[in-house]
Amino acid sequence: MNTTSTCNCETEPRAKPTNERPRYYARQLVTPEDLTLDQDYFRDRLRRHNLFLHGWGVVCGARVRNATTPAQQDGQAAPWLVIVKRGYILGPYGDEIWIEKDVCFDVRTKCTTSSQTPGDDGGCAEAQPAPEQNVQKFIAVRYKENKSRLVRVPLGGCGCETNACEYTRYADGYEICVIDECPTPPPEVMPTLNDLQSGEPPDCPPPATSPWVVLASFTVTTEGNVTITQCVQCRRQVLGFGKFWWSCATSEDNQGGDRNVGQGDR
Repeated sequence: MNTTSTCNCETEPRAKPTNERPRYYARQLVTPEDLTLDQDYFRDRLRRHNLFLHGWGVVCGARVRNATTPAQQDGQAAPWLVIVKRGYILGPYGDEIWIEKDVCFDVRTKCTTSSQTPGDDGGCAEAQPAPEQNVQKFIAVRYKENKSRLVRVPLGGCGCETNACEYTRYADGYEICVIDECPTPPPEVMPTLNDLQSGEPPDCPPPATSPWVVLASFTVTTEGNVTITQCVQCRRQVLGFGKFWWSCATSEDNQGGDRNVGQGDR
């Protein structure tokens, strides 16, 4: 029997590719690395699409407002608390950040994540001093991947495994934090719509150096009165078309040549 093989099989591990996906074939031994690479390939493509076609920043929502509690029947703001409204954001690395519901955030804490519930820090949060009085701080958000659905793993025959449990899911999440300064200062010359169809062929944007997207700035007094500046200069907005639409009228309904304009066009 001829056992000579002509395959030049790789034996050394390679760095994670960014443009390579698995090719499946009959009788293949599929490993966790193969399945993970399959996911990473399409996730990386989506990130590049988001960055180079849409950019990054706040697409919609994600406004920051003062919070009130039932004790404030007169509508006065609750001390130390703000509300981050539901919103959709593209992070500087191309990740989608979906704040699916309003989040109550205490500016005295360093951070809160999407996996936490109010009053539940998992026993891991560090006690933080209150922010400095009347000093501008920023409320920012970044993408965070959370592990979930922990299950018990059957041990092998030798009993050498160290992990009796494994997480079976990754959940796209986020982290809202107080940061001291704007992570990505805006350019001196802001782009205009005319830049889309004039000038030299554009260069690709440089890679981001920070994962943060600023939502607002604030100052706070020693009593906890929070003053929010929503339209801060380093809150970066993405040009989105989710609210733009028009209805295609028939010739009988539109003899004058004007189309019906949807609310988003006005």
